[in-house]
Amino acid sequence: MAEILFGIGLLVFLSLSFTAIFKRTLVPDVLLLILLGILLGPAVLGWVKPEDFGKIGGVMSTIALVVILFESGTTLDIDLLAKMLKTTLSLAVSTFACTVLIIAATAYWGLHLEARTSFLLGLILSSISPAVVIPIAKSLKMREPAMTVLILESGLTDVLSIVMVFSIMESPAGVFQAPKMLGTVLSSLVFAGVIGMAGGLAWAAVLNTVRQFPNTSFAVFAWVFILYGIADMMGFSGAIAALAFGASMVNYHRLPLHNVKIFQQHEFGSLNSADMEFYHEVIFLLKTFFFVYLGLSIKFDNPMYLLIVLGVVVVVYLVRLGIVMKVMRGVSPGWEESYELSVMAPKGLAAAVLASVPLERGMAGGEVIRSFSYFVVLVSIVLTAGLIPLMRRPAVGQAARRLYGFEETELEAAPQPE
Repeated sequence: MAEILFGIGLLVFLSLSFTAIFKRTLVPDVLLLILLGILLGPAVLGWVKPEDFGKIGGVMSTIALVVILFESGTTLDIDLLAKMLKTTLSLAVSTFACTVLIIAATAYWGLHLEARTSFLLGLILSSISPAVVIPIAKSLKMREPAMTVLILESGLTDVLSIVMVFSIMESPAGVFQAPKMLGTVLSSLVFAGVIGMAGGLAWAAVLNTVRQFPNTSFAVFAWVFILYGIADMMGFSGAIAALAFGASMVNYHRLPLHNVKIFQQHEFGSLNSADMEFYHEVIFLLKTFFFVYLGLSIKFDNPMYLLIVLGVVVVVYLVRLGIVMKVMRGVSPGWEESYELSVMAPKGLAAAVLASVPLERGMAGGEVIRSFSYFVVLVSIVLTAGLIPLMRRPAVGQAARRLYGFEETELEAAPQPE
């Protein structure tokens, strides 16, 4: 027990030092935490195994994702959200579809998997991990509207990936029911959003009363866990419900509630700076253990896949670059945000967890899917982390300005000599 407590304390201090390193070098702390997990895990030293955590590891990972999405929702502006919805959908769907096609084609011709299995692998690895990109973007102080686009895109692709993977696995072999799958995705998003918004209004209505009781700082997390559970048990997206809950807590005053009789004379509570500071502290701890656990979960069953994975991930990021150049032109506030969006396509724990499901269900090619996916998760995060610090290099900045169309704007804005 003493060793465990010593390790937890040391881990927290290491995480603090990684945050300081990130501020000085732009090397993301999440990468250092993942590498620490790999070092301690079965892949290298073997001191800690994911199985040592039992069910707690998976539960803590879900809790971290829910809390990160809830806190991200509190930063969303509902007017900006509505304005950026079309842009977000264009970016998310384009990146998602291209990633599926690239990985599926590689799996079919490179790994010699069946067409259905190849498509399944593409879906597993098509999401952008909100638990990875949101902390990085917040640390980089990404400006709006790029921040809103990234938060919504990562949440949306996560839902698309999870829903479509299980739809494919549960459908009979050789049967592809696109209309049914589309209906499932849309209902999951819409109804999850309704649950989250309704939960946010309900919580705002009782918040002032709740604050009269002692020790209620964690009550909001208990409520968001309940909303997540309700949405998930009903077959909808708990992640989107958590995001919508956070958004409703800071935007409810913009809704026409005065037209609803029950709300006309009701005083709603709101989140204050002390609440947000507390949430940030909780997220720091959850993020620390989440990414170390992610590193522990990564397995290297077949190193031969590494070269193929490197090629695939580079192609996906190049395609992502082209999509961002087209979709975000005239929308992004600066070349920095366009660059950051271009390199923000890492996979996370959701992909790692989904990668194990085909093998657990005895599907042909399940072992290949798991091994390949673990490499993609690691390589994509390393590539994102490696590309971010390059922003500070003058040559990269100059090239990025030209690439994203900001050089002409800056020249026009510069004062002309008389």
